Amino acid sequence: MSEELSNIEPEDLLSTVDGIPLPPAIKKNLWKSLGRLVTGLVDIPVAYLESKAERIKGETVALNVFRSKVAEKASDEFMEDEQLMNRAVNYYGSKLLKEQLNREKVIDKTVEELKLNPPENDTNQEIDEDWLDLFSRISETKSNEEVQLILSKILAGEIKNPGSFGPKSLHTLTILDQKTAKIFQNFCSVSYESEGLGSSFTSVICEPFGGPGSNGLSEFNLNYSNLAQLQDAGLIQYDLNAWREIPPILFVLPFKFGNKEFCLKQKEEKINTSIRTKVINFTKVGLELRKVLQMESNDSYNEKTIDWIKNKFKLE
Repeated sequence: MSEELSNIEPEDLLSTVDGIPLPPAIKKNLWKSLGRLVTGLVDIPVAYLESKAERIKGETVALNVFRSKVAEKASDEFMEDEQLMNRAVNYYGSKLLKEQLNREKVIDKTVEELKLNPPENDTNQEIDEDWLDLFSRISETKSNEEVQLILSKILAGEIKNPGSFGPKSLHTLTILDQKTAKIFQNFCSVSYESEGLGSSFTSVICEPFGGPGSNGLSEFNLNYSNLAQLQDAGLIQYDLNAWREIPPILFVLPFKFGNKEFCLKQKEEKINTSIRTKVINFTKVGLELRKVLQMESNDSYNEKTIDWIKNKFKLE
């Protein structure tokens, strides 16, 4: 973890993290996450929050007895082959240290994310233990800082609102290579979103550029081959000829293409009917991962699409 957290004693961690202004249920989810990802470091806070210190103490004693018996058995076998013992110690020691370091880096970034973007409201749900177990196993294998940042945003989102990120999204992260991640970033950077509408209309408008299956979006590094990669990764839907009935209000409300915000106005000669428009839709996994992606903006796409919108929907 960062120097701020790694240099303090376990009993001091409560006062350090407890200083983050979080509602009670969300703070409990944070402690639970800390307890799962940083084993042993937060026994005191967990007991403090759940009033189960005696149960934790009893479980710890039982676990230590079990470990002792296993160690005795392993020791007997290792004594027969000292080189085997040394190799095992070196291998597992290095592996465990690396995994612990990765988990602590993720939790450290999660704490920072919660400080920067604290929740406005509390939650009525508790973070799922099975989800945390899966998340922990994924986090300990990820050393790339960009991936750790994405994982921290996912965990912060799950702490604030359990159920925001499904197991499929976590699994997708484990198989997502850097090339596909970059293609997905390009895709998200030309995607429409209006915060006031949630994710119900979040998609990529491709009507002004021709069929995406015929490389209509190739100038934005979204040719058919790249789109097929996103389909295979489970990030976008398979129908590249999909369409939606889009009303003009979608562009009168504040909206974004990627991370750039727009807001158009209706002309006197306005239209009130929806227009059938070709789009590419995200999958549920794609929508979830889009929320934590560092998006950019494509000026060429923005300029051409805004011109098309103004002309088609009589806006200015």
